[in-house]
Amino acid sequence: MRINLTVPIFLLLVLNSCSKEPLSSFSFLANDTVTVLTLGTLDEFTVINDSKYSNSVFWDFGDGRTSTDNEVLLSYPESGTYILKLVAKNSAGESVSTKKVIVKDRVLKYIKVNLVQWDKSNLTEPWPRVDKVDIFFQIQLFTDNSINADGFYFKCPILYTSPIAENITNPYRSPTKPSIYIPVNEKVILNRNLVQFAYGNLNNAYLFSIRARDSDGNTYRLIDNTWVGASFGITEDDIKTNTFKIFQGGLTSYDMVCDFEEK
Repeated sequence: MRINLTVPIFLLLVLNSCSKEPLSSFSFLANDTVTVLTLGTLDEFTVINDSKYSNSVFWDFGDGRTSTDNEVLLSYPESGTYILKLVAKNSAGESVSTKKVIVKDRVLKYIKVNLVQWDKSNLTEPWPRVDKVDIFFQIQLFTDNSINADGFYFKCPILYTSPIAENITNPYRSPTKPSIYIPVNEKVILNRNLVQFAYGNLNNAYLFSIRARDSDGNTYRLIDNTWVGASFGITEDDIKTNTFKIFQGGLTSYDMVCDFEEK
């Protein structure tokens, strides 16, 4: 007589598994032992669930958010130190594991200007009509493409205006002349998701510009990230080296230099 033991053996395996207490465990990278993860605000990072003998999980992100997904995508909108907790459960009980997540802001430290020039004879562009100006850097929120005769997006709110670098001659080029370093005199936190080429984009992008002012107080736009044909983008974004840089190149070119800082 032939006896089919497939079902009893399967049930035995299930019962044996369920009788074991769950073992909560997760990792930031495959087979890693890292207990602290450092991220920039709004960066995304997939966490790997390594728990054993569990039939459900519960994640606590440490900022009021939770999830019951098997694996989660970490992203924090604000800087700070958070404790990420995973609770693994089955009928025999539950197990808890935790790791620390440090989230840092991208903070603007200075603007390095390598090239400044304008064509004062070009009457179709609102360029300075003199050979020497003061320059400064400005950040707006690009919410409206209304522009005035001087090339300014006058309806876009101003988020930051830098100190002035004085007596800049036309043309001003490095390396024949040293780069112009414009300091940042307050804490300016940048949202990486808003750093984009803003031409025709009204989705709350940053509007970065270098402005010039002559001795009569007239203000001119030398370059901004709405200019077609100018290069613009993030050139470095590495929290391990504590570096975040944005570059714009054209008749005037500059680097925005940031580091990563905790709140």
